[in-house]
Amino acid sequence: MGRNGLFIGELSKQTGVPTKTVRYYEQFGLLSKPKRTDSRYRLYTQEDVEKLKFIKKAQSFGLKLLEIHSIISCSKEGLEPCCDLVRDLFNRKIKEFENKIEELATMRNRLKEKLKMWVKPKQAKKTKYAVCPQIETERRKRK
Repeated sequence: MGRNGLFIGELSKQTGVPTKTVRYYEQFGLLSKPKRTDSRYRLYTQEDVEKLKFIKKAQSFGLKLLEIHSIISCSKEGLEPCCDLVRDLFNRKIKEFENKIEELATMRNRLKEKLKMWVKPKQAKKTKYAVCPQIETERRKRK
C-alpha cells in the first residue's frame, strides 16, 4: 500500500467491488470520505478494504444497503448493541425469506396448474385470444 493508501482501482482489485460501486458507497455513507492526493486522487486505507469485505459479506446474507448502514453506524456504539441489531435484522430476514418461499411455492403451483390445462394449438384457434391462450385461459370450474 504505497502512497499511504490505495487508489480506487487498487481497492477495487483487492475487494472485487467495482470503482463505480465504491464511489456510490462513499456517497451513501457506507465508507468515509477518503483522503486525497495533491492531484485529487482518492486514497483508501486498509480499514476501507475491510469495510468493503464486510459489506459484501453482509449482502451475501440478504441485507440491504440501508440495513448495512445501520449496522456500521451502530457498531460505533459498541459490540453488544451492534450484535443485538444484527440479531433483529437476521430474524426479520428469516421471516422475509419464509414469506418469499411461500410466494414462490404458490407461483410454482400455479404454473404447474397452467401446464395441466395446456391449450392445444388446434383448440386455441377456435377461440379468440388477445395474445396467448396459455396465459389467458381461466381455470376450469370443478363440479
